[in-house]
Amino acid sequence: MNKVTMGILAFVALAAFCLVPLGVMDTDAEITAEDGTIMKVSGKATFDIEYTLSGTEEGKLTYEAKVVDGDGNTQSNAVTPSSGSLESGVSKSLTVTGSKDSGSYRLVVEYFVGEDDDKKSVHKDTMRFKVVDPIVLKLNLKADNTDVSLDKFEVYFVVDGKKMEDSYTFVSFSSDGTGSASYEWIADPSDGEHTFYVEAVSGSDMIKGLNEKHTFYVGETSYTWLTVVIVIILIILIILAIRIYRKPIKNYGKPKSRR
Repeated sequence: MNKVTMGILAFVALAAFCLVPLGVMDTDAEITAEDGTIMKVSGKATFDIEYTLSGTEEGKLTYEAKVVDGDGNTQSNAVTPSSGSLESGVSKSLTVTGSKDSGSYRLVVEYFVGEDDDKKSVHKDTMRFKVVDPIVLKLNLKADNTDVSLDKFEVYFVVDGKKMEDSYTFVSFSSDGTGSASYEWIADPSDGEHTFYVEAVSGSDMIKGLNEKHTFYVGETSYTWLTVVIVIILIILIILAIRIYRKPIKNYGKPKSRR
């Protein structure tokens, strides 16, 4: 094999190495969102972190964690525990407290190897998550037969056709047969129209309000009322225009002087 061919092969190998995504090569650290990456304001969620020492890394393994907002500002007391020791290849759970303000945030975890006086940073990992204001869905229910005991009637909420497993709740009906169910939907839905309804765990034909689809809006509202107001104003303006057009014009000019 001549030198030119060997040079080409070496160049191809180097290029292939450089084109390998960093995320594929860097597999020694991991952050897992146990409760998902969407949480409600002032709520709590669990994130698991894990780091595996490479063959060239030896010594005490520690970490430091923080939450930063979109501007890079660190949120105080947002991670518990915010620092500590780790075992190589063993996950550790961190509790993250959501800000009182909705928005996008990042959990930043930095790993160190070595003793306290001589430790060095070996990796920094980040996971994005969102803090949202929960959307409260509520529905009134009515039992046809008040003689039947419906204490702790089990229901689920179905939002946009998807059954919300965390919406499982009990409904207690009063003596007059009325009851209500509510659910905090913690999500980051698209703007526009959405639907929900309530279904019984074990269906019941005695309850009015079950399986009836309802509409709500995110990021906008139904403009029906605004349309009505605009139509009313337009009608008033048309009536005024007609009256002004039909009203005779009077000449209030000065009379001609006498000769």
